[in-house]
Amino acid sequence: MRVTTKAALACFGWSARAWARPWRAFLRAHPGLRVGDALEVGVGPRSSLVPLLLPLADRVECSAFDAAALPAVQALNARRLGPAESARVRYTRQDVTALQGRWDLIVLKSVLGGVHRVHDSTLADVHATIARVVDGHLNPGGLLLTLDNGRTALEPLLRHAGARRNGWRFFAREDWPPAQERHGFGVLSVASAATRLGAVGRLVDDGLYALDCALSPLARQHAVHLHVFQRRA
Repeated sequence: MRVTTKAALACFGWSARAWARPWRAFLRAHPGLRVGDALEVGVGPRSSLVPLLLPLADRVECSAFDAAALPAVQALNARRLGPAESARVRYTRQDVTALQGRWDLIVLKSVLGGVHRVHDSTLADVHATIARVVDGHLNPGGLLLTLDNGRTALEPLLRHAGARRNGWRFFAREDWPPAQERHGFGVLSVASAATRLGAVGRLVDDGLYALDCALSPLARQHAVHLHVFQRRA
């Protein structure tokens, strides 16, 4: 499946090109991937990966922590999906710390950094959540994908900006437990100008993305992390 810029903008919400790069790397590493049941955790009114999960799964569960957000998420996806695709999606409330069920593929986008904020949790808590999801909620051979914000060399300049003020955790490469795969992208794509400046901000985001295409291969720390964890078959 080829992730187009248009699809990425619709699904990833903000800084979409940067977030889509690790996703495309995952798809290249798993050509022909097809599973029975997939779960997306932590969707919001601006972003849902359901259109990207439907080509990979027979059925997709789209969940939010706040059930009040689900009607807006459902409306967002309804604008992108046909009736047959929509029929394969169900909407639920799920909390990553207390999931109910088992799946073949679970995707957490921008979840762990918010659940495990720096002022009330540790990296050990992050690792424990990952282990609990893999062992308790994946079917044998199933995959957990985590997409999270990274801590780049710019972090000292940004520590009082945006979500960082509220303790959102931004991850360094070494913060993660051993994974089957890791994909990263970006150095400058650490925030969304488009959400603040509209059309002008989108031009800024596009410029930063272009620079990141050149900088990413040279960087050890990236703005977006995608990790793949697998339960033994």
